[in-house]
Amino acid sequence: MNKLDRMDYRILDVLQENGRLPIKILADRVGISVSPCWQRVKKLEKDGIIRRYIAEIAIEKLQSVQIVLAKVVLSRQNRDALEFFERNMCAIPEVVECYEVMGQFDYHIKFVVPSIDRYTEIVERFLTPEFGVERYFTDIVSRVAKEDRAIQLRSLV
Repeated sequence: MNKLDRMDYRILDVLQENGRLPIKILADRVGISVSPCWQRVKKLEKDGIIRRYIAEIAIEKLQSVQIVLAKVVLSRQNRDALEFFERNMCAIPEVVECYEVMGQFDYHIKFVVPSIDRYTEIVERFLTPEFGVERYFTDIVSRVAKEDRAIQLRSLV
């Protein structure tokens, strides 16, 4: 784990709000000069703390979509079976999140699909014996109550 100071956390907080800020504005917002700010950002990137910069797209403004949450139990929980399942889930473009979890399920998966029919097509692909799915449960999202990609770093440190 990397040791970060308060300034690093301030930089991360501001970049989570807007990753496209010019370095001068970022430096002004966090209260340091441009050169040390730039060096800190480069170190955060090099250390893998800042993974990437992305644009968050409001897909619902482009087309109608359905969010589906699935819980999956595999018939085998050995590492080979888990890796096979994960590799194949990650290859499905409609899978936007896939978590191996502890508890009564092995995976929680978030799909963003144009329709329930498309979700059904996808599910039929991974209900073959090679995937080893013993059971799965589907929850269809009726409304998003909160969706925030930013992590409130102050609440974790």
